[in-house]
Amino acid sequence: MRDFEELKYFLEPHFGLKIGWELIEYAVIEHRQQSKTERSEFKKELLYMKQLLEQNQYEKIQQIIKKNNLENTKLYNIDKIQKFIDKVLPIIEKYEYKKGIPYVPFKALNYLFDTIITPPKTKLSFDFIAIDIKREGDTFIHHILQDLKYVEKAFMEKDEAKIQKLLQLSREKGITIFESEHRDEFIQVVTNELS
Repeated sequence: MRDFEELKYFLEPHFGLKIGWELIEYAVIEHRQQSKTERSEFKKELLYMKQLLEQNQYEKIQQIIKKNNLENTKLYNIDKIQKFIDKVLPIIEKYEYKKGIPYVPFKALNYLFDTIITPPKTKLSFDFIAIDIKREGDTFIHHILQDLKYVEKAFMEKDEAKIQKLLQLSREKGITIFESEHRDEFIQVVTNELS
């Protein structure tokens, strides 16, 4: 029988007894702070339980509940486990990387400037910006990292045409990070946090 360490971890800080079912998406988003390996293992655990449910292997599910001390959690019976899986798996898949969405240069950067680094929020620490980016999902993370590589390369190579294009984009949005002495630090911190 599988070890359900990631499920138990999710149920402790992210979706404890006092957290309502209506907050499940926020719990999944918060759980995205975990490593990719831990998130992948969590999904495998849920898929395994989903498979057991589809095969009507309720006795095995009862054993999982008992063996993993789930009686004192929100997943104390089969109906609650079914509800949990039905709600959580689609949310996990919503935030996963989607190969079918093509990278469009600056689209992620534009979105970042429109929603996360808006002029009133420009005082946010770079760590908090990275946390907000993580909430957008793996596809967005992948695309913003490509945009940041482009920015970094343009400034390293002193490519004036590319630099002017970037500065024009950021000025139109009222964002001055690429013109400040914090540009390199911003790129480094956000890249490190997202990698």
